Amino acid sequence: MNFMTKNAVVPKLMIVGAGVLQLPAIQKAKSLGLDVAVIDIDPNAPGVCYADKFYEVSTNDISGILAAAENYHPDGIMTLATDMPIRSVASVAEKYKLYAVTPSVAQRATDKIEMIRCFERYDVPHPWFEVITFEEELKDLLLKHSVPFIMKPNDSSGSRGVVLVKDYHEVRDAFLYSKSVSKSGLILVEEYMQGPEVSVEVMTIRGETTILAVTDKLTSGAPFFVEMGHSQPSQLPNETIEKIKEVAITAVQAIGIDNSPSHVEIIVTEDGPKLVELGARLGGDSITTYLVPLSTGVDMIQACILMALGQIPDIAKKFEKGSAIRYAECKLGVLQKINGVNEALNIPEVKHVEIVKCLGETLTPIRSSSDRVAYVITQADTVQDAIRMCENALGKIKFDIK
Repeated sequence: MNFMTKNAVVPKLMIVGAGVLQLPAIQKAKSLGLDVAVIDIDPNAPGVCYADKFYEVSTNDISGILAAAENYHPDGIMTLATDMPIRSVASVAEKYKLYAVTPSVAQRATDKIEMIRCFERYDVPHPWFEVITFEEELKDLLLKHSVPFIMKPNDSSGSRGVVLVKDYHEVRDAFLYSKSVSKSGLILVEEYMQGPEVSVEVMTIRGETTILAVTDKLTSGAPFFVEMGHSQPSQLPNETIEKIKEVAITAVQAIGIDNSPSHVEIIVTEDGPKLVELGARLGGDSITTYLVPLSTGVDMIQACILMALGQIPDIAKKFEKGSAIRYAECKLGVLQKINGVNEALNIPEVKHVEIVKCLGETLTPIRSSSDRVAYVITQADTVQDAIRMCENALGKIKFDIK
């Protein structure tokens, strides 16, 4: 599909965010022949150079983005792989009658406390939870609940501020750590759910919800649970996968999503699948930019662009293969040199290698997704082979760290 035809009016798409996570959408929109405007507070963001128009506005500045839309007159608006800009997208879409979630849905999908209360109202399986604001509330919390439990800020993403509390002596430090990255000051305390973690990649088009993939997730574990790998399709039993899909669809309906992608995170506990949280957006960590297309043939980014422009995209699966991403684990210190990238790329199943950190940077403990160093993405006939090829490729990349 290409919108660039002779004498035709070229549709105008506004993309909120021009960073690395939004870059695939910007490039895809340009390849489709669209006129693209991007919003970002950083004039040096990597997506700016691909856009036809740039507005130097924070992605969370709703009034500023409304003013930019008044100037640009977009035919569609979207974001990719980040949560809070969804509120800006919804506000512009409401004012200009574009296709996106409503502001009320955007609020529920980006406020962790509102979200879990919504799940509670609609009987969506979820962990027990408490909301605290002040250190003085910790005493009452511990009278009601025993460790272990999870603390996380109401308004963070990328695992920032999420910590497992395993001992009573850790409670205060965990609370202060979570609060340090929270703008609202609200901390969500949740049951520590144990079991396999998955995400569900969902498209809801004019009220009809379709599940495209269930993704197995690999995390760094306690205490920070940073995602270190993903693979598709899920290797869980079919019966479990069907229950996961049911919970995901119920969660989408509970939030009220009717025209948006969703990235639904679930843990399969002894009591069955329970919601972690939902994002009314495409998943990050290359799940929807690479893994879904590699495992199903469905281009979710193009589908979202077409949805934003009021069209109904083709999201039928084209094939079934395995895909995987794995992040490198490195020792701490200053990154001096990297060898073996070309050797990794020479493996036929390897589709992408990305070095995230620059030479001279200090590698710190992985407490959030921004601390990760490098990753490899693969495609194979089976998910098991895709994972194995990821590990083989990472084994060829050598990091010289002092």
